[in-house]
Amino acid sequence: MIDRVINNGMSELQNVKMENMAVAKYFDVQKEYSTIVTEIRKVNEKNLAKRGEEAELNLYYSIRYYLNMLVADKLAEQNNE
Repeated sequence: MIDRVINNGMSELQNVKMENMAVAKYFDVQKEYSTIVTEIRKVNEKNLAKRGEEAELNLYYSIRYYLNMLVADKLAEQNNE
């Protein structure tokens, strides 16, 4: 049993970014994912500047919803072929 927290040197934000991109690469939707990230960052630019890393973390968790939609569309497309 682990009785202490193990720190791999990466923040939660870095882990979320890495996990999202890994999923996007696996399902070959990196271009669409990058477009979504860019658009959402532009919309939330003021909030990101004001609240910093906390806002960015919330942003990447919310982007996960859109990533899941991209993956679902990709899988449905593959099943139809």
